[in-house]
Amino acid sequence: MTVDSARLQQLFGIEGKIAVITDSGGNSSEDIALVLSAAGARVVLADKQADTMRPVVERVRSAGREIQSVPTDVENEASVVALFNEVKALWGSPDIAVNCAAMTNCGPLTEFTEAQWNEVLSVDLKSVFFCMREAIRHMKAAGRGGRIVNITTMGSLHPVLHGNGAYGAARAGVGGLVRSAALDYAKDNILINNVMPGAVQGKVRFHPDTLARMQRGEMIGPGTDVERRRPLGWGRPQDIAAAVLYLVGPSGGYITGHGIILDGGFLLT
Repeated sequence: MTVDSARLQQLFGIEGKIAVITDSGGNSSEDIALVLSAAGARVVLADKQADTMRPVVERVRSAGREIQSVPTDVENEASVVALFNEVKALWGSPDIAVNCAAMTNCGPLTEFTEAQWNEVLSVDLKSVFFCMREAIRHMKAAGRGGRIVNITTMGSLHPVLHGNGAYGAARAGVGGLVRSAALDYAKDNILINNVMPGAVQGKVRFHPDTLARMQRGEMIGPGTDVERRRPLGWGRPQDIAAAVLYLVGPSGGYITGHGIILDGGFLLT
């Protein structure tokens, strides 16, 4: 069978779809915005740091595609509600929502404070709840279904670094939230999944405390043994974006409540 460009468009094209991409300091959102835009979507990029959005907006617009940036604090309920209301006023209810906010702070559990725990869960779980809830509300009201993808981590399935309990717990919580919501809203044709990267640099923002531990050589664990534990070496941010495109396009029409693992073969070792 010969697959022509029209057939590829039928599988992966999202021409005219409205895609909201949320982040917290520019993790995976840049590459995802570029790929979804190239596939035909009108993109709304939401991040509280305007300087991380500006270069993406310029690149997309220079390619002749539509994109808007909306300053948003994904950890703040009112800010997320305002974001989705603004999207509706701008272009209509979203067809696609991709949540990229991520922050990890690693340290011994016995030394982890309540404030540190709450900080990690706020970025990595609470923000996903806010964004998923508002996306689902608007998708249900529009009545044409939708796709939601959260960028989490394979570390929620298997430890990668020592001291990563808070991040792993938060992301495992997202997995539970996704499975429950996917079941609840399948009847509305709202499909909800995770992309779970492992060895992809730049997918998660490191807390300053973690960066200091890394500089002191304290951040060790099975995932740091690159040659033995990652047969394919480091992944690329584009790998995440490609998985998202699969899930949000016609190609992803028969998958919900699951996670695509991008770990370079880590779980094989």
